This record gives sequence, C-alpha cells and structure tokens, in this order.
Amino acid sequence: MGHLCLQEVVFFDILRIMKMKTMAILWATVLLWAANGYSQYLTVRGSVPLTPREGIAVVGTNAFAVGANAMTIISFSNPQSPEVIGQNAPGVGTLSAVAVRGNYAYCAGQGSGIVVIDISNLQSPTWVRNVQASSPIEHVAIGDTFLAAATGLNVSFYGLSNPSQPHLLTTFGRAANRVAVDAAAHKIHCAGVTGAFVLGWTVSQGTVTLSSVDEFGSNEYTSVALGGTYVNFAQGLQFSALNKSTYSLAGQYGAAGQIRAVASGSDYSIIGLAAGGVEYLHQSAATPQFASSVQAQGGINDLGISVNGQYILAATASGVTVIANSPLTTDPGPPVPAEFTISAYPNPFNSSTTISWTDGLHQTGMLRVYDIEGREVMSRKVGLEQHSGLLDFSNFAAGSYLVKIESAEFSVSPLRVVYLP
Repeated sequence: MGHLCLQEVVFFDILRIMKMKTMAILWATVLLWAANGYSQYLTVRGSVPLTPREGIAVVGTNAFAVGANAMTIISFSNPQSPEVIGQNAPGVGTLSAVAVRGNYAYCAGQGSGIVVIDISNLQSPTWVRNVQASSPIEHVAIGDTFLAAATGLNVSFYGLSNPSQPHLLTTFGRAANRVAVDAAAHKIHCAGVTGAFVLGWTVSQGTVTLSSVDEFGSNEYTSVALGGTYVNFAQGLQFSALNKSTYSLAGQYGAAGQIRAVASGSDYSIIGLAAGGVEYLHQSAATPQFASSVQAQGGINDLGISVNGQYILAATASGVTVIANSPLTTDPGPPVPAEFTISAYPNPFNSSTTISWTDGLHQTGMLRVYDIEGREVMSRKVGLEQHSGLLDFSNFAAGSYLVKIESAEFSVSPLRVVYLP
C-alpha cells in the first residue's frame, strides 16, 4: 500500500470523530472529488418553512413558489437567510406550477385554469384574472411570447401578446403531465401520460398549428427539462436523456428513489426525489454521471436553477430550500481519454448488473465497487481486451454503490448503481 498524502491523513482523523451518517456523506463527497479532479458539491444554504410548495420559478435572486391557494415570493439574495418578500392568495385552490415572464406570473390553477398574477410590485403581487381551460391545468411553461399548458386532456398553446390576458391559440389532443418550450426551435417537449413526445408549431396567415414531430416510449413520464443537446425525462426511478435532434435514447441513470422533479443546465441536470434527496448529474457524455447529492427537508416537488447556475431552489413539502451548486477543483491528474465511457445495464437492478466500458485502456486496470460509506466491497482486474463485466450483488445489502475503473493512466468518475432486490 502506498503512503497516504496529507489530505488523506486529515480526512481519516475527521472520520474517527464523526457519526456514521456524516461519515457516509463525507466519504462519498471525497471519493467523487478525488476521482473527478473537477466535481460539483451541493450544500443546503438556507430554507423558508411554508405550507407544501408544488412548483417554483427562479428569476434573478427571487423565487416564486406556489402551493395551496398561494404564490409566495422569496428573496435569496442572502442564501443563508432567504426571506418572504411578498405573497398572493388568489382564492382558487391548489396552484401546481408557475412560469414567470416580465411583470406577470402564470400559475397552473388546476380547475381554475391559468391564474395570472401581476408581480410588478414584488412586495404586493396582485391577482389579475383566471383564464379558463377545457381541462384542469397541471403545468405551464413559457418560451418567448408563448405559453404551453399540460392537461389531462391535451396540450394547450396560448399567446402572450397581451401579457395580462393569455389567449388560446390552439390545442393538441394528447395528455401531458409537464411541458418545456424551446422557442428558438418552435417546439414543445412533453412528459406524456403515454410516452414522451415533442410538438412543433407553425404560424400561417395568423393561424397557429400544433403538430406531432416525434415521440419516445409508451410509459408515463412525469418530468421534462431542456439542457444542452439533450431533452431529459423522468419516470419512476429512471432518468432518461434523449438526443434533441433525433429523440433517440442517449443515456439513462437509475436514482435511489422516486424522481419528482428535473431541472437542467447546459451540461448537467438536477433531480429531486420524493424522499427529499437532490442529485447532480454530469451530462458532458451521453450517459449521465452522478456527481453529488444533498438532502433537503421534505419531499421535492419541483426545482429551479438560477440564471448563473450557482443556486438551486427546491419546492418541497416543507417550503423552499436554497442549495448552493459549487465546483470543487483539485489537481486534475491524468486526463481520461475522450473515447472512454462507463455504463451499467440494467440500473437499477435486482441481483446483478453488467458494467460496460468503451475502448481506452492501454494497460490493465482495476474495477472497484464502494458502498455509500466509502468502503471497497468488490474489486477485480480489467484486462486490455475486456470491455464488460458482470457484477453480482446478491450477497450485499440493498442500496446505492459507486463503481470506478482506474489505471495508471487515469481514474474515471464513479458510476452510481442501485441494487433493489
């Protein structure tokens, strides 16, 4: 065994005095830090206790959180002490989602349609009107001067030329749970009840038409987010990244629990779990890679990302939580070959999973498996001509494990796998 560096010695000293729960978190964080050379670190900065919040939108350093008959405006200019600066209770029942453009917030008001609130005065937002719909509105999203609404009957498309009064342009008869608007491409990406699908819109002589462009799968998807070259969907424990241009599957990730929300940046996604976990996934390669996680109080219902990506706002069953999204940089070490990727299938799995990797090893290496407390529980040599290996977890406890491949040339980011017997 080689000599420990100063960082490792200090770390092991800390471990001796920490409780087991803290040990697990620190182990996972340091493992990722050491493996990546460049990683992300999520930390809870502050929170605002409220009745359950179902949806959230982030503009500047303000978050707009909706729930039971209320839209609350929260300033997180001081992330450690976020505070409520305004609120409106329009008297319409549950608000399940919110999108903001200019001086107006547009809330998914279920049976009350689209609830429009004037936010020109953040300290005193005022209800403007309800725009009735043919079916209860579950979710709303905005792109340019258009608003898309997901309902259990159709996808409804509204114009915002008069921002205080959205007007219905057209509908498409397919049920959706959530929508994301790509205004530049004239597309609406939909987490559908019977699969993921994308609609395109055209305007001819003042008439707007929605038409089907592509689709993927037939199962129900509950979340959708746009990020870089991918459209990201969630279904149960599964996070799926689709190529925007072809709607083909690029990669998947198995979460440790039910995924309730997805938010995406240019090369990453944040997923929120029903049990309160928030996870950061790298998406610089086709297969999403787990990088960091944090626990928020209360189950996650929705997520928003600040424009600079520095903060994540979580709408939870306990209110709103502010999470810092910070890079950790260390000595980058030997570079990972651009062509080298690692994946697992199936993931999650109920007894065994196959770990596969692409070409890139120019000398023998090691495949190592760690539990959530950072203990190595399995290892095997990886040969030059070997590109996959079956891992049997039947003698291990259920839960999450981290799989690494390393050699003298490089050490790749750990791949998270989930064993569900």
